[in-house]
Amino acid sequence: MSKTIVIVGVTGLQGGSVARKFLEDPAWKIRGITRDPLKPASKTLEAQGTEVVAGDLNDPKSLIKAFQGAHAIFAVTDFWAHIHDPQSMEKLKPGQLLNEYACDAEIQQGKNIANAAATLVDTTLELFIWSTLSNVKKWSKGKYTHVYHFDGKAAVTEYIEAELPKLAAKMSTLQVGLYLSNWKMPAFAPQKNAEGVYVLSKPGRGDQPAPFVNVPRDVGKFAYALSQASPRTNLLGASDLISMDQYMALWSAINNVPARYEPCTIAEFTKRFPFEFLGQEVGESAAYDDEFTWHGGDPTIVYPKDLGIETTTVEEYMKNEDWSSALA
Repeated sequence: MSKTIVIVGVTGLQGGSVARKFLEDPAWKIRGITRDPLKPASKTLEAQGTEVVAGDLNDPKSLIKAFQGAHAIFAVTDFWAHIHDPQSMEKLKPGQLLNEYACDAEIQQGKNIANAAATLVDTTLELFIWSTLSNVKKWSKGKYTHVYHFDGKAAVTEYIEAELPKLAAKMSTLQVGLYLSNWKMPAFAPQKNAEGVYVLSKPGRGDQPAPFVNVPRDVGKFAYALSQASPRTNLLGASDLISMDQYMALWSAINNVPARYEPCTIAEFTKRFPFEFLGQEVGESAAYDDEFTWHGGDPTIVYPKDLGIETTTVEEYMKNEDWSSALA
C-alpha cells in the first residue's frame, strides 16, 4: 500500500527537490501545495507525476483540505518572499522594519501549517518534517538579535513543541545550510580588486567549516532519509562542510584566477545592501555561523553522514556552474 507525502511549497527550490526524490520511490504518492496550480512550474511537476493542489499559507482551511490523508508532510516557509513582496510595505506597523514584518508573517504561516497538520495526528499522519533554522538569540545568548530569517522559523519549532505535543512527537527538523546558489549573487560573489585578485568578503573567519548545500540536488535526499528515520531527528542539511578559505581555494583553481577570502565587519558588509536592516540581518547571520555554528551548538543535531546520505561536494557543484557573471 502506498503512502502520501504532502509538500508545502512544491514549486520552490526545497519543495521541488523533495518532490523529485520521492518520485523515485513508487511506494510514495506525492501531492504538492502551491498557490497557483496552473502556473508552468506546477504543470511541469504534474507531468512528472506529482499531484498539485491549491493551498494558501494564510488560509488554514485550505491547508487542512490539502493535507487530508497525508502520511508525511514536508513544510517550509519563505521569509524572503515577504521581503520581496511590494505589498508588504503597506502592511508595516508604525516603526516596524520590513524584516520584522517578514518574521511575524512567516511565524503566522508556520503556525497555520502546524495547526493544520495537527488535525491529522490521530489519523493518518506519521511524520511531519519541518524545514527550520536555529534560534540565534538563544544560542548566541543575545549577542545577535537581528537574524529574523532564522528566529522566525525557530519560533514555529518552539510553538509546536509547546502547544502541539502530539505533532511534536511525530516531527523531525531539517536545518538547511548555506545555499550554494547564493554565492553567485552580487552581494556575495567574489569581486575583482585593483590587483586583479578576486576577493570574497563577509563577516567571519576564513578557517571555520560552513554548511554549504546544493539545494536542488540534496534537500530531497535529506527529507527522504528523514522519512526512513525515527521522528524527533534534528538533521543539519549540509552537502559539504568546508571553510571559506577552502571554498575560495577551490574557486580559484576551477576558474584559473587568483582569489582569496577576506573577513570584514558587519558594518562594512552592510554597505553592500540597499537597506541597512537587511545588511545587518545577513551580516549577523554570517557572524553567528562563524562564532556559534549554523545550529548554534545544539547537541541534538545529526549530520547527513550519520544517516548514510551521499551528498554533493562543493567542488562538484563549482565545476558544473557557469561563473562568467562573477568573472566579468
